Amino acid sequence: MRYDRLPRGQGALIAWVLRVGEDGLHILRAVYHDDAPPGLRELRSVQVLRQVWVQQYWHDEAGQLCWRAAKSTRDRASRRATGQRNTGKSSADGRPDPASAREPWSTMEIVTPHDPEARYSQKVTAAGQRDWIGYRDHQTETCDELGPNVIVQVVTRPAPQQDIDALDDIHQQLTRQGFQPLEHVVDGGYVTPDSIHQAAMTWDIPLLGPVRADPQAAQRPGFTKEDFRIDWDNRTLTCPNGITSPPWKPTLGDGHPRLSVLFPRKACRECEDRLKCTGNVEGKGRHILLPPEPQQKIQSRIRKDQKTSDWQRRHAIRAGCEATVSETVHAHGLRHCRYRYRGLAKTHVQHVLTAAGTNVVRLSDCFPPGTTPASPPRPPSHFQRLCQRLTA
Repeated sequence: MRYDRLPRGQGALIAWVLRVGEDGLHILRAVYHDDAPPGLRELRSVQVLRQVWVQQYWHDEAGQLCWRAAKSTRDRASRRATGQRNTGKSSADGRPDPASAREPWSTMEIVTPHDPEARYSQKVTAAGQRDWIGYRDHQTETCDELGPNVIVQVVTRPAPQQDIDALDDIHQQLTRQGFQPLEHVVDGGYVTPDSIHQAAMTWDIPLLGPVRADPQAAQRPGFTKEDFRIDWDNRTLTCPNGITSPPWKPTLGDGHPRLSVLFPRKACRECEDRLKCTGNVEGKGRHILLPPEPQQKIQSRIRKDQKTSDWQRRHAIRAGCEATVSETVHAHGLRHCRYRYRGLAKTHVQHVLTAAGTNVVRLSDCFPPGTTPASPPRPPSHFQRLCQRLTA
């Protein structure tokens, strides 16, 4: 049976996928049979086939071959080891459901056998959602007012890895190259209070970038977190109406240390500003998560500073990086790998060579003061020549 295109209809598609799965299992059983040459199992193509089939197929209790279902949107990696608050469920009760077989995370799933290290990712930008399969390139360039801006450091990471996860490696390489403690201007994808504190304490690099605004501010137009007074000595918060919370408790938020502050239900129920503050009608007390003291002070300071014209003027220089991205992508083909067998290491080599070529082009247009060669006269256009003939 041969298909020039995928079959139409859900039932026909699943039947075709299972037929492909049986064909792949037939090959794997032959390769891993006791009579097969052991060297076959070590072939790169066989290893890729085995891993892809493990990721896409499974056998149920009856031994029937099944196609793995897609991941649930509520099945997040950060939730796997976190218990649900105010419930009697443990972290293993269906998050994810152990009885269901689902596709692996995008950091592990092989998308194409032609490049087993390439991964799928999506990113929401101002122009809309972008989906791609491959890698993620991080470029750092100088932004001096004198002289050309050149790319001084390149980091290549798998596509699903977020920008902020590469920041520590970027700072390590910048420090090794002697660019410390110069100010590092970045966009919001690299900035959290934790990353600012980490860059300053570990690498002595000031990080300049916007901190995300309070995500609950639109739902709670009355009081945001900045409206509460923090008492670090007594470990309490006081709301704008003078209600003081019980001492906070340490907890984890997305794997990071946090301070959980929960106001008394009775006090919030009796408050006239309850709907503007808690954002609910169920009578629950206001719940606030605070980062540790150094990070909280950084968050409050940056959120206040980034609204000023002086901070916005300083950060405006980062817009030049978008021109570099456009230049390396459109003029030098950064997003197209030249290797037949690609992979992260070879893709990184191409990213470095692309950055070097970009620097050569930029430096070739610059000359020391007083040595700029005279440019040849520009030839007249067809319209100018026509005007010259008419006037003659």
